[in-house]
Amino acid sequence: MRTSANIFIGGVSPAPRSTDLLLAWSDAADDVDAAYFAWSDADRAGQADAFVVFRAALDREEAAARALQTMTSAKA
Repeated sequence: MRTSANIFIGGVSPAPRSTDLLLAWSDAADDVDAAYFAWSDADRAGQADAFVVFRAALDREEAAARALQTMTSAKA
């Protein structure tokens, strides 16, 4: 997730907003799709490495989903 340098005032990073977390999750989900297709298209020699990348993308997507869930359920 990229942030603008203008966000940081006084050297303190603000807490993420739910829209930021939604965007982070959406980006992570896109990465899972790309990693899955790369894995499925990989030749035999590259399948193991592509699978590791796919699993890492799944882990990032899960972490982003949990962060979003925590933020949105705290507001409910």
